[in-house]
Amino acid sequence: MSNPKEEKAKVLKLKEILLGKDLSIPGYQRPYKWTIKHVQQLLDDLLTHFRNQQQVYRIGTVVIHKYNEENKETKEIEEKLDIVDGQQRLITLSLLLYYLNNEEKFTDKSLLDKSVAHTLSKSNIINNYNFIKNYSISHKKAFKNYILEICEMVYVELDDLDEAFQFFDSQNSRGKPLESYDLLKAYHLREMKDKPKEIVHHCVERWEKSALSQEINNLDKIINYILFRLRRWHYQESGVVFTSDDLETFKGVSESATYSYLSPLFATKVVEKLAQQNPMFYHPRFVKTSFQTIQTLINGEQFFDYVQYYAELYEKLFKEGSGLVDKVKKINGEDIEKGVNTFLNNQDYCYRVGDKYLKNLFECIVLFYFDKFGEVYLDEFINKAFLWVYRIRFEYQRITFKTIEDEAHSKNGLFNHIEKSSTPIQVLRYTSAIREEKFNNIDNKIKEIFGVE
Repeated sequence: MSNPKEEKAKVLKLKEILLGKDLSIPGYQRPYKWTIKHVQQLLDDLLTHFRNQQQVYRIGTVVIHKYNEENKETKEIEEKLDIVDGQQRLITLSLLLYYLNNEEKFTDKSLLDKSVAHTLSKSNIINNYNFIKNYSISHKKAFKNYILEICEMVYVELDDLDEAFQFFDSQNSRGKPLESYDLLKAYHLREMKDKPKEIVHHCVERWEKSALSQEINNLDKIINYILFRLRRWHYQESGVVFTSDDLETFKGVSESATYSYLSPLFATKVVEKLAQQNPMFYHPRFVKTSFQTIQTLINGEQFFDYVQYYAELYEKLFKEGSGLVDKVKKINGEDIEKGVNTFLNNQDYCYRVGDKYLKNLFECIVLFYFDKFGEVYLDEFINKAFLWVYRIRFEYQRITFKTIEDEAHSKNGLFNHIEKSSTPIQVLRYTSAIREEKFNNIDNKIKEIFGVE
């Protein structure tokens, strides 16, 4: 039986793609990130094949999302062709052809005429174009014709966005494929189609900054290892890894929804705006919206605010040296010189997979507590959380993800206890102890904390 995806894939000459189709770069796309190194590699490959009797050169795959959209000005339905995969190559080829055509565009459909809003994109386009101009290219006209008439790409056109995201060329693509969480960006941006452009742009900029960040609170960390797991564990579901099959976890309801249970969520946003406009009349706590990890999500702008809120909160709690967790320097009466978080990041066995799982469980439970009670008795809770999490190291010969997930799901566990508690005092009544010591290959300082020799 034939694959419907394969039937939509066809081999096209470059001129049919770049000159014959009105392609768009959607807002959810990553910035143009190719550097001179990538451009040089592509140019070298193209020129090698060009000089070798102009043999056919296939330049990877382009994946397109095809859909209809109403033009806001004319009210007419227009066909849209958004680039899902292949953006880096297509922009680079457009730059090359622009140069080979003596800096004259071929068509009004040129990708270089599309708005490239991201600062990183603009910078890389300028740098790469200057490199192309200074690259030694002879027989410019013949080379231009070779690229347009001889070179090919596999062209895949799909009318389902989720399917389009999943269908990328893993063998030929030099660029990094979109992450699963980029589907979330696409989904929530579609929910903002009627919002002002400046608001949409602000959401995209924040998202990309976090996606590209090398800091501890980048998108990969916040969505995959914190928010996804807390939301799944709340419903007694597995949070092992966030994939494109789990998008429902972060899909919420429309801003236009009128369900009664949503009234407090919308009211909070209204109060926030009023407090920002009239700070003298409102308590500072209302100036910025607080979220709950497990709350119902409002699609669009509030989703982006939700992710940003937890990125900032994670840094506030766990930044080494200055985070609130590092202000705690004693656990169970034992001194930890540089603070709990720094200690855990540098203990003897922190590199082990099992210990990384434990650290993740510790971070999730601390953030979950802070979510509900803020800094009230936070130091005491960090002690409680540390003892609850790291007693697991004594009880299991081998710690897997299932080990910590079973703890997160446990009716007698600390997560459930926090959910049932109305005050921090109730949380602190929780007790845990080592059930059975099975494994002695443990950091000596942790042994001291637990009073184990």
